[in-house]
Amino acid sequence: MSGKVGIVDELGETALLLPRRIQQALEANDRLKLCFSLLQTAQHHADHPDGALPDLLVEQRAAGLAGDTLDLARSRRDTDGGLSVPGAEHLRRMVLTDLRALLEPLKLAAAADLKELSARERAIEAGLPPFPGDRIPPGIIGRMTAADRDAGDSAHILVMDLHKRINALQSALAQEIIAGARVWQVAPEDRDLIGSFMAGLSETAALKFDHPGLDTTATRAGDRLIIQNDIGTTDAHVLVLHVENLTARLTYTDVHARRLQFFQELFKPYGVRWTEPAPRQAARALSGETDYVMSIGTFEATDRQQLLRYLAFLGSQLVFLIDWNRARKRLQEFLPKSEVLRLLKWAVERKLGHRGFLQLGGERLLYEAIEFAQPTQLRYGERLYDALGTEATVDYLQFVLREAATGLLAGRSERFIRDEIKAELARRFRTAHASLMSLGCDHAERVFDLATGVRDGIAGYRESGAETLLARTAQRARTWEREGDAIVGRIRSLARRTETPGTYIALLHEADEAADGLEEVAFLMTHLVHLSPPEKLLGPVQSLATLLVDGAQEAVKMFEAASHVTRDGAREDLQDFFAAADRIVAIEHNTDDAERLVVSSLLADPVDTRTFSLIARMAGLLEQAADGLSLSALKLRDHLLNEVMAG
Repeated sequence: MSGKVGIVDELGETALLLPRRIQQALEANDRLKLCFSLLQTAQHHADHPDGALPDLLVEQRAAGLAGDTLDLARSRRDTDGGLSVPGAEHLRRMVLTDLRALLEPLKLAAAADLKELSARERAIEAGLPPFPGDRIPPGIIGRMTAADRDAGDSAHILVMDLHKRINALQSALAQEIIAGARVWQVAPEDRDLIGSFMAGLSETAALKFDHPGLDTTATRAGDRLIIQNDIGTTDAHVLVLHVENLTARLTYTDVHARRLQFFQELFKPYGVRWTEPAPRQAARALSGETDYVMSIGTFEATDRQQLLRYLAFLGSQLVFLIDWNRARKRLQEFLPKSEVLRLLKWAVERKLGHRGFLQLGGERLLYEAIEFAQPTQLRYGERLYDALGTEATVDYLQFVLREAATGLLAGRSERFIRDEIKAELARRFRTAHASLMSLGCDHAERVFDLATGVRDGIAGYRESGAETLLARTAQRARTWEREGDAIVGRIRSLARRTETPGTYIALLHEADEAADGLEEVAFLMTHLVHLSPPEKLLGPVQSLATLLVDGAQEAVKMFEAASHVTRDGAREDLQDFFAAADRIVAIEHNTDDAERLVVSSLLADPVDTRTFSLIARMAGLLEQAADGLSLSALKLRDHLLNEVMAG
């Protein structure tokens, strides 16, 4: 006789009562979690009376605690440190009643540890004094809701333990299996709802690999279908779904507030309305203490088909919560925190997840790949994204998550997958030239933006509103120049991973000189409105600026072509590079002539000192910018011919 059948047999006639007692216990469990949340919310509001209260009215009414029974808005801190909360004594009695309700099915089933659990319940009850006048003594709420087992027992810990025993009992008494879910006392109209949830769950469940979790049970309590999933192994990581008519209300508890926020983000396409976690719970969880946060998400379907689609979607997302916080922390060793969240969301959207990555060793997998792939060691404190660049690292880690998940699902050997991940990183380090040229292209685009802004500003300085326009152009120029500086910083870091770092740094230094000069011209031209130089002086300067636009445009083409140049690459890429580089050098020669024309115009007729100084300075800076582009083109040409093509 199997264990599950044996338990039912030993229960005898009490089995007729047990299902209802389990239903009542599950309802009591929901109320108890809400009571703890309400007590913490009352305490937080008493300490911060000006803060907004979370909207828990629907949940309060469902638990028999409407605003006239428990008034959180009137909670206040007393002089002795206690709390005054209208309705607190009623809440205390409900907590004790529901604790006893949690024990009832275990008594009927004659649970092996019933004596110990009953003794704990009596101790909790004895340690919870009455709240005369709805006054809660100091420290009581903290002791009731504490979750640190090392610090002793609490009502919260007892609830979690009782809930776990009831879940096990419910599983043992399941009357049938629907698509993998253990169910009992469900109605005919519940079957497709359970089936949809389980279809979604089954779609992605394999991505947990050898991690336990995702066991599902379902039952009916009155007008509501209740679906529960334990997700992983953590006591407080539980999902309970109530479905009534076209409304699905999801109660989600977690020890990690960041994971809760991430989970909520996944449901934006469905417009799920979430309650705010109790403030004290959220604060404690974020600080790393052993507490949990709870939030309730409500979805109102327009018809049954939409409800079925939502349930399938919900089921498909649960596997991505398993070990989520562990994966987040491991990946933060290689990426900025904000990019890690983006990466994890990408893995969810592609139905890949992060468990494959952890299965293969997590951070150890990546450190082995770095050790294998790097021509030089990372400096102390340097991260992978410092060496490769953030976007390139995101792209590589996407490859890692994809290959880990798909490789393990396909049954490929772990050693083979690890070797692929190592080889891919080695390839990316060896193509550092292409990455550097791509960054050079980004920098050239900033130079083009600067040159275009200067050209257009000079052309329109006499128009209405020109003063405001020129000021905005100068401000944008500062932004573009700073973005260019940031790109140069990334190039310096990445160039250290190559055999000729000085070459890349030198050629980008020349290009950055062009950016600096153009930013200075953008500042100087804000004075044109006040000096109003004649057209015969400013015309040659505008011609210079136009030449810089042409030169910057060719620089973009030059770096783009250079990124594809290799010793064995297509001849056309090298030809495209030479064509763009030659045009840049030719444009620089033209800027020499244009600058001489400016000087001649300044000397031809009397000009006031300020105008002379402004026009001469602008022309000199523009010519120097053209020199910078030309020098960078010549240095890059030498590098490609003497090192890349001859390497």
